[in-house]
This record gives sequence, structure tokens and C-alpha cells, in this order.
Amino acid sequence: MTTLPPQNEMADAAQPGRLNRWLESAGDRLNPILVKETRQSLKSRQFTLWFVLLLIGCWVTTIGAIAMVGPSIYYVSAGGYLLYVYYVILALPLVVVTPFSAYRSLSSEHEDNTRDLLEVSSLSPRQVINGKLGSALLQIVIYLSALAPCIAFTYLLRGVDLTTIGLLLAYAVLASIGLSAVGLVIAAATRQKYAQVVMSVGFAGLLFLAYSGLLAAAAAVRGWESRWLHSEENWWLHLALLCLYATSFGVVYTAAISLTTFTAANRSTGLRKAAFIQQAFFVAWIGGAVAAGAPYDGVFVALVVAAVYWFAAGALMSGEAPLLSLRVRRSLPTSLLGRAVRSWFSPGSGSGYVFAVCNVATLALMVVIAVYSTAIPGNFAPAQTAKATFLLVSYFAAYLGLGRLAVDGLRRVTDMSTLGGFLIQVLFALFGSGLPFVIRTLSERVRVADWLAITASSPSWNVPRVLNGELPSDVEITLLIAVGAVAMAVFLVNLAMAGYEARQMRVAIPKRVLEDDRELQPEPESRVTNPWGDRPEPATEASR
Repeated sequence: MTTLPPQNEMADAAQPGRLNRWLESAGDRLNPILVKETRQSLKSRQFTLWFVLLLIGCWVTTIGAIAMVGPSIYYVSAGGYLLYVYYVILALPLVVVTPFSAYRSLSSEHEDNTRDLLEVSSLSPRQVINGKLGSALLQIVIYLSALAPCIAFTYLLRGVDLTTIGLLLAYAVLASIGLSAVGLVIAAATRQKYAQVVMSVGFAGLLFLAYSGLLAAAAAVRGWESRWLHSEENWWLHLALLCLYATSFGVVYTAAISLTTFTAANRSTGLRKAAFIQQAFFVAWIGGAVAAGAPYDGVFVALVVAAVYWFAAGALMSGEAPLLSLRVRRSLPTSLLGRAVRSWFSPGSGSGYVFAVCNVATLALMVVIAVYSTAIPGNFAPAQTAKATFLLVSYFAAYLGLGRLAVDGLRRVTDMSTLGGFLIQVLFALFGSGLPFVIRTLSERVRVADWLAITASSPSWNVPRVLNGELPSDVEITLLIAVGAVAMAVFLVNLAMAGYEARQMRVAIPKRVLEDDRELQPEPESRVTNPWGDRPEPATEASR
């Protein structure tokens, strides 16, 4: 007669089987791009070389530091200096090697003629970008785990606290992830081989510049006093920087996804939403600064920064094709409220122009409200600040609208890409803004006589003068009326042209596309969930 093993032994024997099944199931659910990139990167000579160099550098630094300090290591606070040396070693693979590997991982897809296969596969563009970023994040974790004992050793040597160590590591990790996303955007935007060569050199230079800046920031943080390091102002500053980083990463991440989708797909809605969210955070922080007692001079500077930001974004958006593809028109809103709100987030040059102008105009209105509501005086008079704000918005609407009309006219005679339209609009704005400076430099007579007809096209010349009250009152009024009238006329013309995009209606999804979607995502089958078999319920993903 055989005896059964105890129940606890049977449970212990079943645990490895459950663990293996769970690991197998988790592996099947992982992003296939992440699995592929992880296998390629961890088996590559480049990763092996840099990992070995990292270990050798840490070993040499540790032995050398201990030998230099000698017996005084028991009472000398050498942790801060040794931490910075370790940081120099760690930042190189994190800030330079890992982002460049992410860039090469996507650009090599085009070199190996596998990029088109990724676009037509069942993987979504988000999965492709997540897999590339996940591989970079895994490399970051491996590099950090290799250097973790050395960083813990610096804390034992005294001279550095945990807050400083945490800030420095956070700087390095966030910089590595952000630069990896930037590398993916650059790789997704360049398809020609000669452009990839130029971008590779430029991106490598950018990475080394970021490496130098990170080391300078680390040296500054290491030299901070403990009182400032743990002060409330320091944490508010870092929270603001974290919001700026998070929103900027959202824009870059969305741009990478957009650039890896089909040309006929909707590439604009996600980017416009990300930029709008970033502006919302920007306005919240500026409003908080004004409420805390900051002078309104900084609010006008923030408006100038936002105007430059939205001009670059508007030049890209208004350089899009005005005709929407059938794929995009399948997702257009149908209700009146939905079309009134969501149409400006839909692709199209006209909607992009109106979207950018409305955002800048909203910021300008908030600046005027802040100027007249705050009790803290600034260096400029409130009336002059309001006039300069109006002039800045007028220049913005005029130049962006004229550039869009020029790009739309060129599209009627030749093919024009979004990047080409962006460059034309930027060059057009730079020409109009810098022409008065060139004329006044070349002509002595114009230099003496301040001719409004020559300088009227330059926002960089007139906005500071209006802000400082340097122009005569009659000249100032003439300038505001002329620039405002031109901006209003240009805006109305572009708004009328944008109405054609808004009138494009939603189209039904073809039957063939619906059948293909059902084949890719079949409906779950019903299954029996009780012994009697009379209550079948649809099988969920978890039950399967």
C-alpha cells in the first residue's frame, strides 16, 4: 500500500510549476519589440564593452581613492568627492551611450529595410516606441545596479547625504530617458541615408553637450549648503522643473509615436493635446508665481517664451496638408459640440493656425489681467505692457498666417512636406524681423531717421520699444493700428480658409476594414461557468 506525501510537500512541489507558468504567461504578454531589443542590446559588443569599462572605472576609482586617503579615511569626509567621480563614470553610459543606442535601434530599422514591416505589422506605433524606450530603461537599470555598491560606499565615507545622492541619480536617469526619447524622434524623422549621417553626428554632439551640462549641475548640487538643499524654495523649484520635464517628455514621446505611424493616419491630435496640456501647466505655474508676489515683468517674459514655442508648433501644424485623408475622416466628431471643440485638435493647416493663435491670445489676455490685478509694481508701466502684449500677439498672428498662405500657394505648384513648410515660415519670420536691422546698418541716412515704414515689420525692434515707452505717442498709435489691422485681416482670411477643413464630414468605416478588425480581434467565446451548464458567460481575458 502506497502512502501519499504530506499536503505541504505537495504544495511546495507545485510552487515551481506555478511560477514557471506565471513567468511564461508574463513573457508572452511582454512587448515583442522590448524582447527583441533587449536580446540584441544585451548581446551586443557595444553594451559588453561599456559595461566592462564601467566596472573597471569603478574598481580603479575605488582602489585609487582608498590609497590616496590612506589611514585618514576613518575621520576624513571624502564621500562627496568620491561620489562626483563615480557620477562622472556613470553619467557617460547613461547620458551618451544609452540614448545613442536608442537612436540607432530605430534608425537601423530603415537601414535594414524593416521599418516598413513594423508599420504594417499588428504592432501599434505606441508599442514600437514603448519597446525601444523599455530597452533603454533596462540598460539604465543594469548600469545603476552595477554602480549601486559604490554609491552606497560614498555614503559610508561621510560628506554627502541621501538627498544629494537621490537628486543626482534622478538627474541622470531622467536625462537618459528624455534624451532617448529625443533620439527616437530624430530617428523617426530622418529616412534618407545622408540625413541620418548628419543627424548622427549632430545628435552625438548634443549628447556630449548634455553630458557636460549634467556634470556642471551635479557639481553645483554637491556644493549646495544643507540649509538650501532642504529648504521649501528648493523643493518648489524642483517640482517646477519636474513638471517642465514631464510635459516636455509627453510632447516628445507623442511626436515619436506620430512619426512612426502611417502618413495618412492622424498624426496631429495627440501632439496638439500634449502641447495644450503643457501650456496648462505653464499657465498654472506662472499664475502661482504671480499670486505668490512675483512682479508682472516675468509674466511678459513668459508670454514671449510661449509665443516662440507656439510659433514653432504653429509652423509645423499650419504646414500640414489641408485635405484630410479618409482614415482621418473616419474619426471626426459628428455632434455640433464635438465639432466645435475637437475640430481644432484634428489635422489640417487651417485648424493648426487657429489653434496656435487662440492659445497665444489666451495667454496674452491672462497677462493683461495679471498686469492690472497684481499689487506688486514692475519695471514697466501697466499700459505699456498691455500695448506690447497686443503688438506681440498681432505680429504672431500676422507672420504665422502669411507664412501659411505662402506655403499653401507653393503647394499648388509643387509638393511641399511639413518640414519644408516649417522652414519656409521660420525663414519668412526671420527675414521680416531682421530686415530693418540690415537696412539701418547699411544706410547712414536711415540710421539717423527712424522710419516707421522700415521698422514696422520687425517685432524684435518694436515690441521692446513699446514696452519701454521709447516711441512717440503718435508713432506708437500708428504702429499698433497698422500691425493690428494687418493681423486681423490675415487671421480672417485664414479663418475662412480653415472653414473648408471644418466642413469635411465624417465618413463611414468600410466593410472590408471592419472585417479585418474582427479577424485581428475576434469576439470572446462564451463558456460554461457552473456544473449545470445553463449560465454561459463570455470568457474574459483574465479567465483565458
